[in-house]
Amino acid sequence: MQQGLTRLSLTKKAVAETSDHYCGGSAPLPEIKMADVIAMRKPLDPRYFANAELQRQAPKAFALMPEAAEFHKNHDNTAERAALAEALRKYPQLKQFESLTWEQKEPLLRQVFATECEVLKMTPPELVIENGAIPGPAFFEFDPDNPTPGKVFLNPEVLGKMDNGYAPLLLLIHETRHSAQFQSAFSGSEGPVAEGFRAAYRAQKELKGFSFVDFTTLLNEYEAFQFANGVVELLTDGKVNTVGMGTLAGQFSDRGNLKTDLKVLFEELPHEAILDVFNELERPHYEERQKG
Repeated sequence: MQQGLTRLSLTKKAVAETSDHYCGGSAPLPEIKMADVIAMRKPLDPRYFANAELQRQAPKAFALMPEAAEFHKNHDNTAERAALAEALRKYPQLKQFESLTWEQKEPLLRQVFATECEVLKMTPPELVIENGAIPGPAFFEFDPDNPTPGKVFLNPEVLGKMDNGYAPLLLLIHETRHSAQFQSAFSGSEGPVAEGFRAAYRAQKELKGFSFVDFTTLLNEYEAFQFANGVVELLTDGKVNTVGMGTLAGQFSDRGNLKTDLKVLFEELPHEAILDVFNELERPHYEERQKG
């Protein structure tokens, strides 16, 4: 596990400016205090933060690896997020989704699913909403060796125990987005985005020992969290709580900006430094999750 910024050649001032710029700030911070530099050297929780050793086993699969530079340069889901959010405005109940009963949520979720498939011009995967169908709250079933649209699973029993009342909506959009990614990547598409998604889906099947950030910065997971969170942020005017829904790279500030913008990080920092810098920028999210 990496020890924060200890192996980077960033100056104290550069670290301060990086933290402000990529976490939604608008003006450079003053030089960072030595106590803060020392704090950055504290060991990172290996169960949570990104692990370079694991990610180097499949470097084309992860959003934090230098090999992801072309993916970030060529990928932008802003227009698709806006299009889906606009299409979903015909369901005004979505703004009060967290206060609905499950009996009210389920038919609405099925309508959202159909709308997402239509907007993304994708073949609908099978949708399974059933208690106990999977161990967790939501899942996308896929097979890189036998590509199909796959299956999207929601487990109402587990979803109902989650504190976030928007979780079923966020995760439905997220898992359905996976099917769109998968169909595009395994239908003969070429280029850095399709190649990145293919590598990510294979790594998800083959690698073991993911931390939270390792798993959620697989390119397919990073993009699906960013997509779903962004859509629901637009629908709720930024009122939805997305803590824990991926990393800060997939969450948005009150101003509608990514809390940590990997595209900008890759444009402005040495690519070999991204993972370590990202781990430091992710500390506030880790601490917020620990409180919960």
